[in-house]
Amino acid sequence: MRLTHLCLIIILAFLSCAVRQNLAALEPDAEFERAMSFYNARKYNQAIEAFQRILFYHASSEYVDDAQYWLGRTYLEQKQYDQAIIEFDYLIKNFPNSTQQEDAFFFQAKAYLHNAPSYEKDLTELDKAVRLFDEFLTRFPNSEYTDSVRAEILIARDRLAKKELENGKLYAKLNDLDAALLYFRYVINNYSETPSASEAKYRSAEIYEKKGQDEQALELYKELLQDAIWQDRAAQCISDLGKGS
Repeated sequence: MRLTHLCLIIILAFLSCAVRQNLAALEPDAEFERAMSFYNARKYNQAIEAFQRILFYHASSEYVDDAQYWLGRTYLEQKQYDQAIIEFDYLIKNFPNSTQQEDAFFFQAKAYLHNAPSYEKDLTELDKAVRLFDEFLTRFPNSEYTDSVRAEILIARDRLAKKELENGKLYAKLNDLDAALLYFRYVINNYSETPSASEAKYRSAEIYEKKGQDEQALELYKELLQDAIWQDRAAQCISDLGKGS
């Protein structure tokens, strides 16, 4: 049994060496083609090794910035967001004339967005993602990614708004209605385009009702009649307020 086990180890070691020999550095064009074939086949570990070989062995070739970009994309596919951010950042800073600048900027911002924790935790990286997306729109005003960037900004800003919204809901549960209103107003005033703003309006209207400020509540409910998610509840609240008057 021991002899068989030893033979198996030797065979595996031989096969491993054979694979390494097959993956020896090629000419830059062939190396890049091989790396992309690994990427497209979702063999991401092999793709990383192949892109890195271009960076190490062909650092002066025309493929180096492309390899740097696709290295970042590969880490992004693996959800290794911290490393993806590093790779994109290196390309942005060290290859300012690369044709991959626009894409690198876009996907670096996406990596920050994906790497950000849920709204209950520190949102520093989410803030960073929003700033990068805003900067992207300034740098690349005619980009094919413009619509996608705006959609990503909305997602990120709604996550930021949700943190403030949840703070307001917490104070409402504690019956500190004035503090709750402060948070809800902040969401409405600073994140007016987000879904959280609509909920903040509804929660504010509920508080105004509790405080006997029916006019303020009615105004907010009427604004929600144009919101597909909240319009039915708002209409019912308007009807109930009418019955009570």
